[in-house]
Amino acid sequence: MNERIRELVKQSGGHFSTHNLMSNPVQQRESVELWDDKIEKFAELIVKECADYITEYYPHSRYEAFYMKRHFGVKE
Repeated sequence: MNERIRELVKQSGGHFSTHNLMSNPVQQRESVELWDDKIEKFAELIVKECADYITEYYPHSRYEAFYMKRHFGVKE
């Protein structure tokens, strides 16, 4: 999983857990746990991250970034 996504999960109050697979105990599976009240925060952080990226690397598209945040209800 992308390290930035890991950081956003943690910022939103989620956490990771690792489980051994029953079919192959040597392999492990990592899962993300986000409670219902944290999913909205996680989505908001992703939208903000995308809009900030657009603004930083494509400054002529700052209006698109603004409208993307507005569309998803993300405040400045």
